[in-house]
Amino acid sequence: MTDISFLINGKEHIVPRNLPATTSLNEYLRERAGLTGTKVMCREAGCGCCAVTVTHLPPDSETMKTYSVQSCLTPLYAVDGWQISTVEGIGNQSDGFHPIQERIAKFNGTQCGYCTPGMVMNMYGLLHQKPHITAQDVEDNFDGNICRCTGYRPILDAMKSFTEDANIPGRKTIDIEDLNKNLCPKTGETCSGSCSGRSLDLELDGARWSRPTSVAELAKVMQTNKTKKTRLVFGNTSTGIYKNEGPFDVYVDLHRVKELFSYETSQTSVRFGAATTLTQFLERLKSHQENPGFKYFSHIHKHIKVVANSMVRNSGSIAGNLMIKRQHKDFPSDIFTTLEAAGAEVEIFDTATSKKQCVSLLDFLKVNMSCKVLTAVILPKLADNVVYRSFKITPRWQNAHAYVNAAFKIPVKEQAIQGKPSIVLGGISADTIHATKTEAFLTNKNLTLTVVKEAFSILRDELAPTEGPLESSPKYRKDVASGLLYKVLLGLCNSKNAKLQSGSENFHRPVSSGLQTYQEMASEFPLKKALPKMTAPLQASGEAIFVNDMPKFQHELFAAFVIADEGSATIASIDASPALAIPGVTHFYSAKDTKCNEFSNPLLPWLFASKEVMYNGEPLGIILAETSALAMEAAKKVKVTYSEVRPPILTIEDSLAKGKEFVDRRKTIVIGNPDDAWKSVEQIVEGTVSMGSQYHFYMETQVCLAVPSEDGIDLYAATQNSDLCQHAASIVIDKPMNYVNITVPRVGGGFGGKSTDTTTLASAASLAAYLSKRPVRLSIDLSTNIRSLAKRPPYKATYK
Repeated sequence: MTDISFLINGKEHIVPRNLPATTSLNEYLRERAGLTGTKVMCREAGCGCCAVTVTHLPPDSETMKTYSVQSCLTPLYAVDGWQISTVEGIGNQSDGFHPIQERIAKFNGTQCGYCTPGMVMNMYGLLHQKPHITAQDVEDNFDGNICRCTGYRPILDAMKSFTEDANIPGRKTIDIEDLNKNLCPKTGETCSGSCSGRSLDLELDGARWSRPTSVAELAKVMQTNKTKKTRLVFGNTSTGIYKNEGPFDVYVDLHRVKELFSYETSQTSVRFGAATTLTQFLERLKSHQENPGFKYFSHIHKHIKVVANSMVRNSGSIAGNLMIKRQHKDFPSDIFTTLEAAGAEVEIFDTATSKKQCVSLLDFLKVNMSCKVLTAVILPKLADNVVYRSFKITPRWQNAHAYVNAAFKIPVKEQAIQGKPSIVLGGISADTIHATKTEAFLTNKNLTLTVVKEAFSILRDELAPTEGPLESSPKYRKDVASGLLYKVLLGLCNSKNAKLQSGSENFHRPVSSGLQTYQEMASEFPLKKALPKMTAPLQASGEAIFVNDMPKFQHELFAAFVIADEGSATIASIDASPALAIPGVTHFYSAKDTKCNEFSNPLLPWLFASKEVMYNGEPLGIILAETSALAMEAAKKVKVTYSEVRPPILTIEDSLAKGKEFVDRRKTIVIGNPDDAWKSVEQIVEGTVSMGSQYHFYMETQVCLAVPSEDGIDLYAATQNSDLCQHAASIVIDKPMNYVNITVPRVGGGFGGKSTDTTTLASAASLAAYLSKRPVRLSIDLSTNIRSLAKRPPYKATYK
């Protein structure tokens, strides 16, 4: 079969088969197409800086669809036949800026500018999906874009200026023709999507990529590869949560299997094809929510609007979300919770027998899905007396996993439950789905005060929330579950005390708004005159160059840290041979490769741990490879053994208890004699204030590029402390400071987090470049950034 091809900004790209199946669209755009306006940070579809728009013809549609996706999780080989638009492609300083780019610059919606291209492309996709938008549409759509420094008001004001209802100065809607439509280079006409309709069967680097176009072809692919480790791929969004499930031998792309996109209605149910995206699911739920027996769709619709974010919902499917729940029982799937409570069923196709079966979602969790495919979800019509409610309690209003989610289906008449209710809870434990004892107790009960109190008692007794570092406390989750039951039962009461009435209702979050005022004085121009930042248009078009956007140097290598996976330990040995055996992996350097591994700064005692590991995530060395992805993968292959592993010191209290007090006595201030003062006061107030550690959360993760030159090392660093970086780099290569020529092009956010930590990267990259005699780029992923580098420290203050 031929290689895949697609359009990027109207230009055809033909992709060879020698790339790994896991290559993302983002990697291709940045590293091969040279389109670095599309940024990368989390690689989890959570920050939005990697947004692009895609245009293609789904098998269930006669018209092209355009929407925004997060390119960091979009598989490269899944976009065959698609059109991709990046921020550089819709507008730039040469061809003219797009209205969205102009508007966000005019409204002062940029600061460091790292998130801005993603903001622009998300809005570009929204205007394609819905040209006539409201302010509410804008706020709903920007649930997946994070900005750390600007603040969201100027960004949202810029985007709301395209709406028809926002009270924003400078508001002006956009003509649909201004959205630009890329033309096919083969025909010269708007793309018809015909190139994406073919089957594919590609032998790639280490895996096979198959794309069937029918259930029959899918069955053949599954049976042919039944002895191999196979992954079904659609939105691929689960890899943002569970990153280490591979490698797989075969990837089966479901984007062209037409039967999986079906949509059927009847008098008793609505059938949604398994490949229905969550965005499509929302649209179809809304179209039915006024129909008798399906009014509960409105509650599911509201719930799913806060599942993940708009770009994930554009990509991810119903079946994909349910399969995550099946494979990871502790995953708090909102789709599973809401549909299981409603009594939904799933249709499963057995590729070995070509037979289908329908099972409940509860039974689906127990089905052996080997060589089976989930093909549809069926939602039933409910009786008129059934009350349905669902809830999601989260750390943030949008784009967050639930602490606890819950859905209730209760048949009632005149404050009496008729039959058995359905109470489904997520986020409690892997084994908790239904509150079975509470359901049994409430069956056919009149809702008297005694019954309600007993129901609360039973629910609290039967819930046993698990404990984990990423979970809220068991007590909190038990309290939340009880509170949600209270809301539902309170809502069933025909009359209630006015003070309690709001307890049964959900909070309605209005559209945000803001107003800025300032005084202008013509006599002092340009002082006090609000002027857009000069570089804002370049940030909005992706033409502002950050360190990791710099073009690749000839013979450049990519680096990744090898980090400790123990918190306090003695290193016995470090064996890099398994990593160095991988083709394309070139070097490994550790403390033994530098003449001076130690710094004079007490905050940075050394570059690499050589004997004792101080903390989990501490850098032990640096691995070099031909690609960034290969370097990160090779770093995991380095074997580190420890001769002694000790319990780590995790809190200030632990440290003080072990006599490891860290106090800078130079900052001690003594005024008078406090001991004498206590004797003359009437009341002594004393206590303790504590604050935990905090990650700085800059959008651009730490990055340095070191290039050997004729007079030393040219170091490009995203730092807030260039002097300290230069000094640290010179120490590890045992050269004077003027041997290191440091340049700071741009910093994608810092907030103090790039004042000392960048010295670790600067010195490591410089050492690697000096020893290998090749340019070395060290751009660390978010996980390593969080684990390896310092945070704002915790504090404990005792006062009297």
